[in-house]
Amino acid sequence: MKRALIIPGLGGTADCWSELFTGRLGSRYIIETTNLPEKGASVSEFAAELFPADPPDLLIGFSIGAAVAQEILCAHPGAVPVTVLMAPPGGRDLPGPPDEAHDFSDGRGKWSAAMLEMMFTPDWLAAHPDVTEYFPRVKRSLPGEVLMRQSNAIRNWKGCKDKLARVETPVLVIAGLYDIITPPVHARTVAGLLSDSRLIMMETGHGFPWQCPVETADKILEFTN
Repeated sequence: MKRALIIPGLGGTADCWSELFTGRLGSRYIIETTNLPEKGASVSEFAAELFPADPPDLLIGFSIGAAVAQEILCAHPGAVPVTVLMAPPGGRDLPGPPDEAHDFSDGRGKWSAAMLEMMFTPDWLAAHPDVTEYFPRVKRSLPGEVLMRQSNAIRNWKGCKDKLARVETPVLVIAGLYDIITPPVHARTVAGLLSDSRLIMMETGHGFPWQCPVETADKILEFTN
């Protein structure tokens, strides 16, 4: 069976994914998940740390994980047959998230609560007041110092826009139409620069892999069929 590697977003861990999402993908792939590296201070350094000696058949990155995936694509062209970029950043010159997305002044707990609220649309949050039901309980959250390093890395990342045109492998770009953390212009920019891409806009915010995990997985499976 083919292998898929999933790279999480800011503060994400290897066990942060919905079982509905990984289980659906597991019908075709052996699923491998990872934390973002605790070493390194830039997105390119994270990519160098995460790129495996035996590349997967499918690389999936979410948010800052999708920035890492772009760096891998550009540094190792053709090494991964298919890539999926979920809510991908396009670089620091594009419109950024609200300040709260990188505000740790009131502690990690306050930041986590603010991020959860920003990941979904107000209407969906009103209909689903306990967002935590959609997220698995992780065994170990990342240390605060590592979280801050990740935050600084993505805020300073200039993107791969000058390199993406040279990527020839198929890339699926999925984004939320109402995403305020990584606004849709990022995904449209990234998809437009790639020579072989498909862009899917979900009627969601940033958190579509948790809000609609089965639908998200099915779109990935359809693309990789």
